[in-house]
Amino acid sequence: MIAQTVPLKAARLASLFLTFVFGVVGFAMGINALVKSNNQKDLVKEKAPAGATVDINTDDVFTVGCVVTAVCAALAVVSLASLVLLFFTRPATQSSVPLSTRTLKPQGFLLAFLSVWLFAALVAMTDFVANREAKVSASIGNFPLQESVIKTVEQALGVTSVYRKIDYLRLAVILPWIAFLFGAISSALSLAAARRARHTSAEISTTPYVAPEPAPSMKEKEKGDADIEQVQV
Repeated sequence: MIAQTVPLKAARLASLFLTFVFGVVGFAMGINALVKSNNQKDLVKEKAPAGATVDINTDDVFTVGCVVTAVCAALAVVSLASLVLLFFTRPATQSSVPLSTRTLKPQGFLLAFLSVWLFAALVAMTDFVANREAKVSASIGNFPLQESVIKTVEQALGVTSVYRKIDYLRLAVILPWIAFLFGAISSALSLAAARRARHTSAEISTTPYVAPEPAPSMKEKEKGDADIEQVQV
């Protein structure tokens, strides 16, 4: 009965759990990248010569990174809610359908929406990290410093403005891709389970009801026994 009212339970449990785990990991990597990026900016400004003004512009990767972080968090919340619902497999009555099964279609569409949104943000962020770098400018008074001087200072401090060479940015791109993968799988499984549950309920509703034969009354039973005795005589 549970297999019919909660279709694809084992597969959905595994996929939703992994979606939740990597959603949390993607969110954590985004927060980690934000904190470490701010720390590096502060380090460069502290080590700059007296009277120098340093401007580090990372708006491109920062904006899309915030979107990736937020969507990973939303994906973790939705997958956790679906997991909690999935544990309520026991219906209120024998003929009713569990809440987890009745909400399969909304779960599937919500997971699909978040997965598509995460995919779009990750495509942009992957491109930025692979091909761009932070825009760093510095000046002393009204005299801007040349880029070669800025690069020399970066090397002396052990930092880089090239995104693909920064470890925490690479992690903030790679791990959310795994969250997207399991989010898409969870969405597909939820929609497939919703379709299977709908077909199962349709088959049950179209199955003809065969009424049980009524039990013979005492008089009919006594009459039958008398007929048997007459035949034996």
